Amino acid sequence: MYKIGLLVIGCGNMGTAIIDGILKKNIIKNKSLFIVEPNKAQRIFLEGKGLTVFNDISEVNLYKLKINAVLLAVKPQIAYNVLLDLKNIMTDKIFIISIIAGKKISFFKKILGNKTSVIRVMPNTPACYGKGITAIYPCKNTKNANLDITKLLFSSVGIVVILKQESKMDIVTAISGSGPAYVFLFIEHLIQSAVDFGLDKKMATVLVKETFLGSSYLASISDKAPEVLRNDVTSPGGVTEAAIKVFNKNNAFHKITNNAINAAVKKSVKLSQ
Repeated sequence: MYKIGLLVIGCGNMGTAIIDGILKKNIIKNKSLFIVEPNKAQRIFLEGKGLTVFNDISEVNLYKLKINAVLLAVKPQIAYNVLLDLKNIMTDKIFIISIIAGKKISFFKKILGNKTSVIRVMPNTPACYGKGITAIYPCKNTKNANLDITKLLFSSVGIVVILKQESKMDIVTAISGSGPAYVFLFIEHLIQSAVDFGLDKKMATVLVKETFLGSSYLASISDKAPEVLRNDVTSPGGVTEAAIKVFNKNNAFHKITNNAINAAVKKSVKLSQ
């Protein structure tokens, strides 16, 4: 087992979810997990979990607390100032894990120095319930042990994949990072269609939500490809086929999906520049 002393800077929904996962899986003991959180109400909440919480980065003594990893979970708008403050207390033995959306590894190295080990991470919101998917890209200075620690931390909230190119973070962001919103949009529309054709809203909501839950679970555990599972449900000349034909007419469903993902990727690229 690795000896991990972790400092988490920023505790929004994702940061809190990761902390909860780490504690639940007993990956890090309370005494080795430290938080910087300026929001008073959030500090009180975290202290209630038995954690040591600081109001400001300047209050943290990384050496004394035996911290060897810093997880950055702040908003992109304040990332620059946070890194400037962090630079004042950093040592070469500490590595950075960032879940800050859109910020490339070069952004961190310009402030903290080229020798700094930086691992870029993209989780998604189902991590709040232990069902996330997290993509990780380590810089060239990252030791295998540090990469293993990062994988261990994020495996506490779901599945982890390792990217070989940082540029792939843009498509990952568009697919898994933003993906839950696409699913919720489809759920919205199916519920509305059910209501339009005569079901009450409460019944429609239960039917659609449970259909998505069961179907996603089946797709997750099955050895069959999604298209095979789809064909299993689609009887020739049947009800399902009638709907699928509309979705696939002139390849419309695929085209609109590609257009949407293309727009998301372009936005991700623009935000990271």
